[in-house]
This record gives sequence, C-alpha cells and structure tokens, in this order.
Amino acid sequence: MAVKPVSHRASDVFVRALENENVQYIFGIPGEENLDLLDSLKDSKIKLVLTRHEQAAGFMAATVGRITGKVGVCLATLGPGATNFATSAAYAQLAGFPMMMITGQKPIRKSKQGSFQVVDIVENMRPVTKLTKQIADGDLIPSLVREAIRQAEEERPGAVHLELPEDIAGTMTNADLFPVHPVRRPIAEEKAISKAVQMIEAASHPLLLVGAGANRKRTQNMLRQFVDKLGIPFVTTQMGKGVITEAHPLYLGCCALSAMDYPHVCIEKADLIINVGHDVVEKPPFFMQHGKPPLVIHVNFYSAKVDNVYFPQLEVVGDIANAIWQIKERMTCQAHWDYRFMLQTKHEGESHMSKGMDDSRYPLVPQRIVADLRRAMPDDGVVCLDNGMYKIWFARCYRAYEPNTLLLDNALASMGAGLPSAIAVSLLYPQKKVVAVCGDGGFMMNSQEMETAVRLHLNLTVLILNDNAYGMIKWKQDSAGYEEFGLDVGNPDFVNYASSYGAKGYRVTKSDELLKHLHDCLFLSPPGVKLIEVPIDYQWSNEILNKELPGLVNQRMASSETEISLSLSEAAEEPGTFNPDKKDDDAGVADKSTRFTTTSAIKVDPVLKDPVNVQKPENACNLEKSNAGFQRPSEIRTYPFYLANKPMFPNTKLEITDKYTGKVFAQCALATVKDIDASIAASERAVPAMAAMASFERKIVLETVVLQVQARFNEFAYALCMEAGKPIRDACGEVQRLIDTFTIAAEECTRLYGEYAPMDISERAKGYQALVRRFPIGPVSMISPFNFPLNLAAHKIAPAIAVGCPFVLKPASRTPIGALLLGEILSQCKLPEGAFSILPCSRDGADLFTTDERLKLVSFTGSPSVGWGIKAKSGKKKVVLELGGNAACVVEDLIPDIKTVVERILHGAFYQSGQSCISVQRVYIHTSHYGNLRDALVAAASDLIKGDPLEETTFVGPLIDESEACRIESWVNKAVSHGAKILTGGKRNGLFYDATILEDVHPDMEVLCEEVFGPVMVLIPYEHFKTAIGEVNKSKFGLQAGVFVSDINKAFYAFQNLDVGGVCINDVPSMRIDSQPYGGVKDSGIGREGIRYAMEDMTEVRVMLLRHVGQIPM
Repeated sequence: MAVKPVSHRASDVFVRALENENVQYIFGIPGEENLDLLDSLKDSKIKLVLTRHEQAAGFMAATVGRITGKVGVCLATLGPGATNFATSAAYAQLAGFPMMMITGQKPIRKSKQGSFQVVDIVENMRPVTKLTKQIADGDLIPSLVREAIRQAEEERPGAVHLELPEDIAGTMTNADLFPVHPVRRPIAEEKAISKAVQMIEAASHPLLLVGAGANRKRTQNMLRQFVDKLGIPFVTTQMGKGVITEAHPLYLGCCALSAMDYPHVCIEKADLIINVGHDVVEKPPFFMQHGKPPLVIHVNFYSAKVDNVYFPQLEVVGDIANAIWQIKERMTCQAHWDYRFMLQTKHEGESHMSKGMDDSRYPLVPQRIVADLRRAMPDDGVVCLDNGMYKIWFARCYRAYEPNTLLLDNALASMGAGLPSAIAVSLLYPQKKVVAVCGDGGFMMNSQEMETAVRLHLNLTVLILNDNAYGMIKWKQDSAGYEEFGLDVGNPDFVNYASSYGAKGYRVTKSDELLKHLHDCLFLSPPGVKLIEVPIDYQWSNEILNKELPGLVNQRMASSETEISLSLSEAAEEPGTFNPDKKDDDAGVADKSTRFTTTSAIKVDPVLKDPVNVQKPENACNLEKSNAGFQRPSEIRTYPFYLANKPMFPNTKLEITDKYTGKVFAQCALATVKDIDASIAASERAVPAMAAMASFERKIVLETVVLQVQARFNEFAYALCMEAGKPIRDACGEVQRLIDTFTIAAEECTRLYGEYAPMDISERAKGYQALVRRFPIGPVSMISPFNFPLNLAAHKIAPAIAVGCPFVLKPASRTPIGALLLGEILSQCKLPEGAFSILPCSRDGADLFTTDERLKLVSFTGSPSVGWGIKAKSGKKKVVLELGGNAACVVEDLIPDIKTVVERILHGAFYQSGQSCISVQRVYIHTSHYGNLRDALVAAASDLIKGDPLEETTFVGPLIDESEACRIESWVNKAVSHGAKILTGGKRNGLFYDATILEDVHPDMEVLCEEVFGPVMVLIPYEHFKTAIGEVNKSKFGLQAGVFVSDINKAFYAFQNLDVGGVCINDVPSMRIDSQPYGGVKDSGIGREGIRYAMEDMTEVRVMLLRHVGQIPM
C-alpha cells in the first residue's frame, strides 16, 4: 500500500524552503496577512528581526546580500507596508545586492474586504526587481523560492519579490523542497584571454580599474595576485573601494568625483584600461572617444552595454576571477611599462588630500572627520555611509584596507540607508567595530531604528554630521549659481534623542574631541549603541572641490597626453594614434623587437637625481621614487602613538621641532605609565598568537612593510630630515637601509632552522636522540635612539616580527615620527592584537620598559651611561646593549688611492654631523702618508656645505639640539687650551658645529678618549703598525675599527688583535651592512644586532629528548 504524502501548511513549507537556502535573518514588520508565516517562523532557526519601518528592513536585507553574496530577506504586509519596500528594492536592484522581499496580500480566492489596502504590488515591483511573482498555489512555493533566490544571487545580482496571499499561506501542501546545487560560472574564451595578454603587454601605461562587479570574494584574491605579480597600478570606482587593499603602493585613488580629480589624470595618462567589474549604474569614471586613448578591455561576468562613451575594444566575458587568473598566469612584468607619471600624480594627490586632516577649526571640516575615523577604526572595522556631501570625502580620503569595510552606495544613492546597513553588519559580525556615518538629514529618515539596535543589544556607533541642512543639494545649488534657498532644517538635541532610546550620546564641542569620543565608543566604553553628534562645515571643502582642485588637476592634465602606440593598436586590431616620426623612446615604448626582453631600467634617486643603472627585479615595474620637491609644511601635523596595534590620540603633549628652523612642525601623543603598563599587558596576551603565526604569514607582514615604505619613500625621508636635522641625502640613505633591513628579515624568517643531535654518547644514553629548536622568547622591550630613528628601530622591530615576539618600543622623544610611521604601516598588517606598541614617553615614565618582569628581553641603543644603568635594573631578563664609541681608523696604506681614502674618512667622520656611534673620531696615519693625507682631508673638509638639511647640497646639518653643540664646542676649546691645533672648523653657530679636524691632541682630552658624537675628528701620526693597533685598543670603547692596509698579514693581525666588535678592512669603521653581526665590547655594549643575530637573541633554544623513537617492535 502506497504511503500517503505528509501535508504541511504552505507557510511552513515557505519557511523550510528559506532554511534550505541557509537564510539566517528575516527583517521586517509583519501584518495581519503574514500571520501564518509569522507563526511558522516561531519554531524556525531563522531569526526574525522586527524593525520600525519597512524601508529600513529592506536596507538591512540588501546589506546582508551585499556583504555575504547570499540573499537577504525582508518581510512586509500588503499595501502601504509593501510599497514602503520600493526604495530599498531599487537600492538592491541598482547596486547588484541579492535581496528577497516577501509581502502579504488579501485572500485571492475569496475576500470580503474588496479593494481595501489592495495595490498590485507585483506590477509595482516589476521595474525594480529581477523577478516578481504572486504565489497562487502552495504547491509552487518550493520551486518559486528556489528560482527567486537563484535569480537574486546569480550575476548580475539584484532584488526579487514573492507575494504570499493570506489564504494561500494557510493551505496544505505536500510539495517537496528543491536541493540547492552550486552553479559553475562559464569561463572566458581562450582567444579573448590571449588577446588581452597581447594588448596589456603592448601597452606603455596599462591601468587597472576596479568596479562594483569585482567585489566578489574569489575576484578580490585574484586581483591582488594580479597587481602583486605584474605591478600594474589601479584606481577604483566608489563601490570598488577595498577590493584590493588601499594600503597597496600601486593604489592611485578612487574616482569619487565624475571628473577632474587626481585619479582621472592617471586615467588620462593610460593608453589601456583593464576595466574589471564595470557597472553602468555607477557614475562613469571616464569617457571613451573614437581614435583616442585609452583603449579598454572589458572584463566582467556579462558583456558590455555599449553607448557613445563606452565601447571597449575587447570584451573578456565570463567568471572574472578565472579570467584575471588566466591573464596573470600568461604574463610577466614588462620592462617598458612606465608609471613614473602616475606614481608622481598619486603623490601629489595624496599630498593635496592631506590638507585639512589635522585642521583644528570648529565646526569640523570633512577631511578632519574622515582622518580621525580612519585613525580610530581597526583594519577590519566597517564604516556604513548614508548619503550626503561627506560621501565624496570618504570615497576620496578614507583608505579601505579590506573588502566591504567602507559601505557606500553609488547606485541609487538613497538617504536613510546608513543606520540600517550598520545594524545588519553588526548582526552578521558582532565582533567587528561598526560605525554608521550619517548626515543629519539622512539619519532622521530612519532614526527610529536606533530602538531596533538597542533592543538587539548591538555594539555600534552612529556618527551624525550635522550642518542643519541638506548639504549635498546646497553644494549643487551653489555650484550652479543659484541663490541659497529652501534647504535648511532644524534638528532635535541628538544627545538626548539617543538617550531616549537607551543609547549613549556624545557631542563634539571642539575639533580634538572627536577622536577621543571615537576611542571611547569603539574601545573603552562597554558594548552598546552610541551616538556622536559632530557639527560640520562644508564651506572650505566645497571651495576646494569647486575652485582649487580643478585648477590643480588641469595643470597636471596638461602633462598627461599619451598616444596609442603602433604595437598596441596592432594588438587591439584598432586604428591607433601612432606617430611614425616620433621616436619609440619618446613615445614610452621600447623597440618592438626587444621590448619583451629588456631587463633593466634607469632609476632616478628621489634626491640625488644621479641616474643609476639597476637590474629591475620581477614585479618591480617602475616603482621609482620620484622627486617630490621637499618643502616645509604650513600646518602642524599630529601623530598618534600605537597601543596594542591601535593608533591613540589621548593628547598632543610631545612637540617635535624642525631642527633647522627650531619651529614646531609636528606633535604626537605622549604615553603615560598607565599606557605603558597596558601595552606590556597586551604584548603578554599576544605571545601565543604571535608564536603561532606561520613563517609565511610573518614574511607577508615584513614584505608589506617593504612595499609600503617604498611607496612612501619621500614621506619617510622628509620626516627624518625634519625631526633629526639629517641632510636629505643621509635621510634617503637611511630609508633605503630600512627597506633593506625588512627585506633581509623577510628572507630570514623562513630560515629559523633547528638541528638534530644524536644523544647515544654512552651506555646510559643508548636509544636517545634530540631535536633542537628555537622558540620566541616572549615580549621584547625596545628603546631606540635619536640619531638613526628609522633603521635602528627597524633592527629591533624586524627580527621581533621574524621570530614572532610581541614588542613595545620607546622611540627617542626628539625623533619619534619615523617609528610612528612604521607603526602606522604595521597597524594595517595582519598581526595579532597586542603584537606591538610604539609609545613616545618621557624618560621619567619609562622605567617599566626596563624593570617590568613580564618583558623577557630589553634591546637598547644609546649612551653607555644609560645603557649600563638599564642593565643594572633589568633583573632576570636578557639585555642587548648597542652603546657608544670613539671609532678609530688606521691608515697604513692609501688603498686604493688617496682620493678614495679621503672621501671615505670624510664621509665616516662628518655624515649626519658625526652623530653616529661609529663615526670616525680617531685617525691614526702612518708618518709616510701623514702630511699629504692631512692636507687633503683639511682641504676637502673645508669645502663641505653646511646648511638647511632639506637642500640636496647640504652635507653638514644641525645637531640634535643646541646643548649638544655647546658641549662639543667646550670639548674642542678645552683640547686647544691643552695644546691641540684646529686644522679646520672649530666654530659653532646655534645648533651647527663646523666639520672640525684637530691634531696634537693630548690623550686625556674628551675629544679623543670620550665619544664626541659630533663632527670632530682627531689626526694622530704613527710609525709602527702594531703600535697603532695598540693605541686603538687603549679606548674604553670597542665597537668597530677601520684599517686601510695592502698587506693581508697585517689585515689579519688587525682582525685578530683589535679589541672591537667589527673590523673594516680598507674602509672606515662607519660602514655597517645590515645583515652583519653588529655590536661592541667593553663599554660599547653586549650582544649583537644584525637580523639573524638579533633573531637568535630573541629566541630560546629548546630541546626535545626522544627515547626509542623510530623503533617498531617485530
């Protein structure tokens, strides 16, 4: 006998069908016609989120679809409830977000209420959905739900609608559910891929444009690999932001405006645009013209919609991720690709966009608001924008480091969506920091959802930018020349308004309060719903957009002219603009017969401008550091400190002066003892997660630092020059050394080998063997000096990351900016929370860096008096000290010639004004060379240029402060009073002290026996080589020594007998290779730096003793 099918209520089947599709939430307001469905949801795993308006429910469902790629679902009754979905339906449909709307309806088989509340919702929804259906039979529910969701989620995603009449919901049905099968997207045709490769290789300035359709998980990964391998720069549309991290050095900007912004200059320069995920609903970032560059490759799930301004020369249609992968795999970086103009444009654009980031006026300007929110938010924090004038500034200036971390709408651009979107994100990801940014107008359109957020116990912050007007339309009104009229509004007291819902309200009353309130809301206060009212003034920012920016961009546009080369036009089978009378190198294209084999390029140093032929590494692709034209800032910039990876702005107590002008040019937060204690606690908590990081993960972090510093080379060099008074030549050299140091660490972190050791050395140890491994020592305390604030910090930070040690760093208070810039980069890397803290602080508050027992190693670079004091107070922890010196150089022979010896000694003695612990201070010269070498040194030293460190010709810059200059002056004067002779220099002017050479100095004088740490050098003749070596060893210091000698036996004698940490043969002691073991003996310290050797100090050897392992019983 056949089993009779089990019947179920149609509404139950509907809910089961949604469960079958893995729906987690339904947002909405049920009505009388939804009561069966509501009853069915009562026992479902699907959570019903009751909202206060159907439009907000639709925005929430659309946001679920946007974030997850899976359909978001919302529910409303018939008539007015259903029509309230119209805006959110258009929002999802235009933007491509998968969303399903379920609406009720009066009974369709029999109704006693006539047309009361009845609207033809199916027809009403047709223009704004991919599918809209009324369910007329309960048996059709499984197939209609499956088909609706399939259409909602397949490319291009969008909105769908099902109407479930009241009587159908209550009927019985035995319909079975449809299984959900994954659908494989078709891949692009091979010929299209091949042609794309040919066109990209033939181009001179190819550019990647990332649009809304590229925001898919697999596509995100492939695009990042594409950019990393080929080195092709990219711009984004507003809805393409974050698809590739905007921390990437090849990110050129977002096309936030329709035209006349810096990214549009890069687009003008491009001869080929690889347009990935183009969506016509977004404002077009460029307009094509027949016969003019750029040519366009359209890469998308579907073919292009051709019109007068968009007619791509090639369409690569199919799964985007697969297409990008295929193109990447078939290509290599082309040596003739030239991005110098684009990267320079990026630099100018970033410089211009930084205006106002630290502006102190009140009400606040949009630039300051964007900057402070970016400073406060973690990398994975999500900002949900409503729509208003501020959206332009967020799109331009807010860096999105991960996909879907800046949710803005550039399709329907509806007001009222910001808060509902934030609620949806907070539901999906309760562990993330979520901020809704709304104008006062947009907030009030759905402000009732504050109650929803409070009722759901969500943790989110609402930022209300209040100008008491509809600001975007006021801007348009003003731009069009109309008189101001009809756009001003009044508002409630937003703080009290928040309180009335049970939320906590804040009001910003001066510019520096916003960041403090953000930190309080995001990190310090208990979880919950918070609201911050921020008065905003658009007048200055509007003037920038209307008047200043167009002029600057026009100037840059004048240099952006480009042509379609013959090679590219042939590859595209497109008539080109190739000029046969113009040389290929002028056109930016290498000779056709050799362009695919060129492996070198001319790189121009950002400051020295001396062409140097360098081998171009794979993936380098013209990442030249172009000359930015260094100028002093007009505004004081504010820097945070970093506590447990996060930027903090609790105060601006530490002022940093331009060492040349003496004026304050920057300020930063100064850490308290409480902050230091919190950082150490965070580092202790981070120990397991840091130790668990895989080698490749640590390598990625280190390589990311390299890429970021390369991209911001000038910024780092400029900061060094200003804060340390370091001549720009030396500053650029230190930045390059930083890059080298992190590069070495990235290599070494995958080579932290152990060893196997047989242990069966006697009868009692028979059957034993051992494995020996190094493990991270734990939290490391680092204290770095003022003279090399970047590279000496790097020599501590890089090995710590390489081995997996969390760290707390105290940079020198006089030069903290370089370390803080590194902190900014590290805060954007994938490191466990608490992995690092960088805390400028006063010396009085710094004892915890030394004495706290939670720290397992102290690494200090600085003066001997402080260093040995640290060792005395450090307790049981390991200590590494790199201290001072009065480095000596012995000149036995003029190797290879006197000119080279003079150049090396002068550089070693006077570079960065002698403020180096291995600066040449004592020069022992064989009597046969003394007279000639002395005269040559004096003549050359007299010609060294002293002055503004920003000038490229300056060799001797200011000392770190005037007290140091006065000390040096007194030491030299004392030596002269005891018989010393000044051969050149010997004069002070403020912070400057001349490059000074002395002879006939008594051995007890400070300029000879102590560390001068300034531009002073003493010449001493000698007759016998062994005597000179003995004199060098009389010093209480022993860091490095240099020996110019042609006899290999004497070289080895020096190596074996000099009591120093390093001997430089045929060079000065000031030479340090960043991979060498570096450190001293005697008063110069203990332990060694140099990446591999520091890694050994930051690890502990652990043995695993094995008995009878590998023996299998018979």
